[in-house]
Amino acid sequence: MGWLWRSSFAVCLAVATPPSLAAQIVAGQVVDEATAAPVGGGFVVLLDGQGREVARTLTGADGRFWLSAPRPGGYRLRSERIGYVAFVAPPFTLDDGQTLTHPLSVTALPVQLTAVEVTGRTTCRVSPERAEATAAVWEEVRKALAASVWTERQRTYRYRTVMFDRDWDAGRNRIREQVTDTLLGHAQAPFVSVPAASLAGRGYIVAEAESIAYYAPDAVVIQDSTFLASHCFGLVRRALDGVQQVGLSFQPVPERRLPDVRGVLWLDEGTAELRALEFSYTRVPEGVTDERIGGTVGFLRLPAGSWIVRRWELRMPRLAAEAATSGYDPGRVKVRGFRDRGGEVLEIHALDGRRVYPP
Repeated sequence: MGWLWRSSFAVCLAVATPPSLAAQIVAGQVVDEATAAPVGGGFVVLLDGQGREVARTLTGADGRFWLSAPRPGGYRLRSERIGYVAFVAPPFTLDDGQTLTHPLSVTALPVQLTAVEVTGRTTCRVSPERAEATAAVWEEVRKALAASVWTERQRTYRYRTVMFDRDWDAGRNRIREQVTDTLLGHAQAPFVSVPAASLAGRGYIVAEAESIAYYAPDAVVIQDSTFLASHCFGLVRRALDGVQQVGLSFQPVPERRLPDVRGVLWLDEGTAELRALEFSYTRVPEGVTDERIGGTVGFLRLPAGSWIVRRWELRMPRLAAEAATSGYDPGRVKVRGFRDRGGEVLEIHALDGRRVYPP
């Protein structure tokens, strides 16, 4: 019995197009409340009257921002910087067609992840932003994920990316076959998951005809309410290459019966920057249990403050029937090998040709 694989990884090349302009504009400058110095390299988010995000932008070095609102009404501004507590300004009103100059004075309060207590317990049926033990870590994760989504939607960078497809033996000791391809262009997200509602309803591993599709949670899915409601969260710590990291762990709620994902979102304890997402699958078809089946996504913060996915990898199993002692047993399967698909961003250039990464 053989198996074919599919994954949700895809790279999209497109030409950048300017956003459409709304009639209501709010512009200003982010400054430090204590020193009046400009605060750059962070995000300013426009919230509507219900606290929902309707627009965001990355400030320049001078802290200036420009946001368009979809309609007249009441709004608030929120300043988000990795490693600092988010600051929400008092509400204001935008009239139809109005351009409002609205300075944003913020208080710089560093986030102290070293003070986060790791108990080993998981919080279930409570979203991480409402669980006191995980709130600080989740907030930094959310900032980076939201910034990553925003960055790829702007298409303001040109990427040189290497994609790979590798066929491994069962022990992952020898590569049987490898295909690589280098792409250059304005890339969207390096891998695009299906909508969060579909993953919640069908699971992360879906059998279709003679193939099995393995889906990975992207930045949009992880922030979605369906993902938060269907997973339990906790805190873990580790040291990686001499650097202390704090992780937001997640696993499916106990009553979840579909194939799902469990894993950890790792942050640098000192800077609160998101470093990686590591995950494995639960309820793999045919009852296979192997922690190597899963994936890794590495994040990178660019000098200007925007975020990208720098490397990614999905490890899918090659399953085959296992011979029983008394003959062929179609009910038993084992991992005969792995198919890895992924990629890595090698270089990033701004639209004016300036190299952004590597520095």
